Amino acid sequence: MKILYPTDGSKTAKAAIEFVVDIAKAQGGKVIVLSVAEKVGYLGVEYKEVEESLLKFARDFAHQAAEEIKSKGVEAEERVELGRPADIIVEIARKEGVDAIVMGTHGWTGLARAIIGSVADRVIRHAPCPVILVPTKIED
Repeated sequence: MKILYPTDGSKTAKAAIEFVVDIAKAQGGKVIVLSVAEKVGYLGVEYKEVEESLLKFARDFAHQAAEEIKSKGVEAEERVELGRPADIIVEIARKEGVDAIVMGTHGWTGLARAIIGSVADRVIRHAPCPVILVPTKIED
């Protein structure tokens, strides 16, 4: 079984790691850890320095998550991409033929939708496989 685990380093994304590990262990699966740096541009002007910085963060998020997953005895592969997160998540899920996507409900999206985050919402609507959303409990 192949599981895609998108992460942006947020609290919610980190909460999904336990589910990813449990499912992978139960199914003898492998995890693809994906972190997507948002492509930055305005009126056709690209901001390479900002994108390079975002890619560094994405690499760090993917590496930290993959190391944590591996430390729990599950095979994990790191992937870092540049683009629109929801589109890239769906694209990688299709290309890799993953059996499931496990992700947090909200990331670092600022004004997220009332029930689930906008990235999670788009992934659910376009994914070629089941999507498991993991919420983070908000502490009082």
